[in-house]
Amino acid sequence: MSIKIRMRGKSKGGVAEVKALIKHPMESGVRMNKKTGKPYPAKFIDTVKVLVNGTEAVNSQWSGAVSANPYMAVQVKANAGDEVKIVLTDNTGEAGEDTLKLK
Repeated sequence: MSIKIRMRGKSKGGVAEVKALIKHPMESGVRMNKKTGKPYPAKFIDTVKVLVNGTEAVNSQWSGAVSANPYMAVQVKANAGDEVKIVLTDNTGEAGEDTLKLK
């Protein structure tokens, strides 16, 4: 199963604001299951990359401290017609990506 991403973006004056809603449980590994008394296994996004026309513009590291189903907004240098791609991986090896053509 892949990580699902919904993206929107618009460029104005050579700067694009890209917004993304990511569907992911983001378990830190600290929260306990009340029935079993054992912690839920850690499962969180650890790498987020934003590429503009195939060139890396943002590379960030996340942790279990980020909330479930995170929302992300980032500004990058890009013009209308450019392709923006978000690539995510989590600590279990699951990945997801989505591409957007800017307006």
